[in-house]
Amino acid sequence: MRLASNLRDRFVPERYRSLVTELFRFAAVGGVNTVIDYAVLNLLLSIGPLKAKIVAAVVATTVSYVLNRQWTFQSRDRSTIRREYTLFFALNGVGLVIQGAVLAVAKYGLHFSEHNSDDRLAFNIANAVGIALAMVFRFWAYRTFVFKQTPATAEQELEAEVEALEVAFTDLSVAPAPRQSEDLHLETPAGHRR
Repeated sequence: MRLASNLRDRFVPERYRSLVTELFRFAAVGGVNTVIDYAVLNLLLSIGPLKAKIVAAVVATTVSYVLNRQWTFQSRDRSTIRREYTLFFALNGVGLVIQGAVLAVAKYGLHFSEHNSDDRLAFNIANAVGIALAMVFRFWAYRTFVFKQTPATAEQELEAEVEALEVAFTDLSVAPAPRQSEDLHLETPAGHRR
């Protein structure tokens, strides 16, 4: 983790560091949940890909909520667990619909069968595509609706305003004095002086 922090501090502007940290942690939690999702999906694939996906999503959602609340978005404002988990679960429901739609296309649109062992790879690839699409939606939704940013205090707002003024004043440059027109002797293309 120290290496990741050093790289982040070196290459990421300060105003984006918290976003990059959250994104990195979200990806790590997503990796853990992807393993859980694939394990449960493949364990239960014999009951049907959509039923197995629902069970896998419920298990992964619960683990995801705990890890995201306690690690990824730990610095954000906390509300009641009931509110957070309800929103989290509802937004994961939207993510599940996205993932289920991709699996449905594999099963009903491309006619892959869960009873054919050769099609297992196709279902896993479809699951990966669905996870990727849903992941983008979830990251945005969690940051926007579930784990809201802690409101800035008056002192933090004042510090930000002072910093903005300092930047504005240091970036000002003195404009050169305008030249007088008689000081300029411009030649026209024909060689005539103006």
